[in-house]
Amino acid sequence: MAKVGRFVVDPKAGAYCTITLDSGEKVIVNHDKGGTKGGSLTIEKTGWFGLGGERVFACNLDSPEGKAAMARLTAGAPADSARATPLGAFVEHVKDCKSVEELKAKCAGLLSSH
Repeated sequence: MAKVGRFVVDPKAGAYCTITLDSGEKVIVNHDKGGTKGGSLTIEKTGWFGLGGERVFACNLDSPEGKAAMARLTAGAPADSARATPLGAFVEHVKDCKSVEELKAKCAGLLSSH
C-alpha cells in the first residue's frame, strides 16, 4: 500500500502532499491555493532526490471539468474534513495506485467521466 506523507499547507504558496507508490515511485500532489476552492491541482512524479520531475496530471479546478471532478471526489465528505479540500480529495483518489501509469489512467478517467 502507498505511503502518504503529511499535508503541508502554506497560506501564500498553497498545499502539497508526497505519496510513495507501491512501485517505489514518488509523486507530489500540489494545490496552488491551499484552501478549499478553485485554483489548479497538479501531480508530479519526482526525479532523483526530489529534484526535477514530470507532470503527470493537471486540473483547473475552476473549469467545468474540474468542478465536476471535485463534486464527485468530495461527495459525502464531511465539510470540515481534509477530504473536502482539493488536496485531500485528490490524495484520497490516487493513494491506492500502484504506479504512476495507474495514477495517470485513474486521473484521466476522472476528468473524462460525467
